[in-house]
Amino acid sequence: MNASFTGPADSESVSIAIVTAVASHRDVSPTELPPLYEWIDPDAVDALFEPTRASGLRRGRLEFPYDGHEIVLECDDSLVITVDGVSTVVDSCPTAAESADV
Repeated sequence: MNASFTGPADSESVSIAIVTAVASHRDVSPTELPPLYEWIDPDAVDALFEPTRASGLRRGRLEFPYDGHEIVLECDDSLVITVDGVSTVVDSCPTAAESADV
């Protein structure tokens, strides 16, 4: 099991980062995993952590199962994705500037 995970590129969404983290945890390609939408709405996850126009960065925590794994997302100053108790810090949570580019 590979516990290391390098964060997503700036243009990747939180939902893509989740799949990438689980693939890294399993030491498989992300394409070998089932679609995230079978467990949770990826668009809703991305929207949940998307910054607001008025107050900027959103902060929060979300827990859910995905393909036999317990996933925890925490966004404060950085995005932390935990897969089965192994935490990975992704460079940062999306900023208002990043979401404006999408």
